[in-house]
Amino acid sequence: MRGGLARAFLWADVHLSSDPGHHSVGRHRTGPGRIAQDLSGHFSSGRTTLWDAAARAEETLVVRDGELLRYSRRLGETLPGFARRIRTGGEADQRRKAAGPAADAGRAASDRRVLPALADGSVAPDGASGAVYRLRPGPVDGCGLEPLAAQDLVARLA
Repeated sequence: MRGGLARAFLWADVHLSSDPGHHSVGRHRTGPGRIAQDLSGHFSSGRTTLWDAAARAEETLVVRDGELLRYSRRLGETLPGFARRIRTGGEADQRRKAAGPAADAGRAASDRRVLPALADGSVAPDGASGAVYRLRPGPVDGCGLEPLAAQDLVARLA
């Protein structure tokens, strides 16, 4: 430590192309910058949560307290800021009280590519593609999504 400042280093071995052999950094100059920014954000933010992962999607639906909340990342909103807004139940872009919010979420996710992460299997989108993680069984088990175990979910979000 020099002058009261600690230095930290992150080593990432990244391969940007499927071509074997040497690579021209000039040809890939935008890729390493994006990767470095993403890795720095990922590893400097502490433990990654499901809310952080949800913030990477264009749109996130949350069933909370009898409501269906729809979140979209806003112009200029940072990923950590978007994740915080989702996690804390901050201002949703759309908020609907519903007698059956899980059924509404299922309808909203129908015919789309999705990755539901559910405490129970109550959200079952028709015609959706993708995968699903759920703690407890429910209607989602028969809707055609690829079931994920906990370690599979973590691998998908890495």
